[in-house]
Amino acid sequence: MTVLDLSGVDVRFGGNQVLSGVDMQAAAGFTGLIGPNGAGKTTVFNAVTGYVRPTAGQIRIGGQPVPPGGPVPVARLGVRRTFQTPRLVGELDVLSNVLTGLDSELTRGHGLLEFLGISRRARAARSRAVELLGAFGLADAAGEPVANLPLGSQKIVEVARALASRPSLVLLDEPAAGLSAADVDRLVEPLAEIGRADGLAVVVIEHDLEVVSRLCPRVAVLHFGRILTEGPPAQVVAHPDVVTAYLGASVAAVHP
Repeated sequence: MTVLDLSGVDVRFGGNQVLSGVDMQAAAGFTGLIGPNGAGKTTVFNAVTGYVRPTAGQIRIGGQPVPPGGPVPVARLGVRRTFQTPRLVGELDVLSNVLTGLDSELTRGHGLLEFLGISRRARAARSRAVELLGAFGLADAAGEPVANLPLGSQKIVEVARALASRPSLVLLDEPAAGLSAADVDRLVEPLAEIGRADGLAVVVIEHDLEVVSRLCPRVAVLHFGRILTEGPPAQVVAHPDVVTAYLGASVAAVHP
């Protein structure tokens, strides 16, 4: 079943056409979105999540059109995202940042039991957050102020926050950018396992083609606001136009 469906999506800022006739679908599993800087990849995410409104076309999430009103109504459809630069609450500890990714009725707390964190829902939320931190190797940092963590760990915390509510659609904007090889492994392996276990649809913007090939059986290439080609990673990056335009002639393929 298609979770995300973009059909003929245009986005224009004044006289600047950023997206033009974008058609793209994502089902349960991992879908990659690649292309050079300025291709419009983050604008796709912004359109899906309600930060910008398309000037033409339609976006459906779980068969429903993206509602007006900005990111909050879209989040209620079960959509979560990360950003190129982590948007965490620096004065809160790591565990609390992950908990903010849960539904507002859990994080705000209605009544004394939620406030004290001892209701069944509050215990389940905390258990989920602790489980995610353990999966990503951050259990020992749960009580640390998130601002004290290195950038790589902060990016992983943001991914954990996006996964916390078991959403239907997760959009990850360059999750591996700036990560060491060890951090990439710490991110990719649990992410793949959690995505499969929870049946998530995950769309990944990433310049690291090795990460894309490890996670995504299907990749779309955005070229000046249009989808140039899509398919398995090895096939896509061997496409002559992709090699010439983005990767250079020396790059022939990425191992799936």
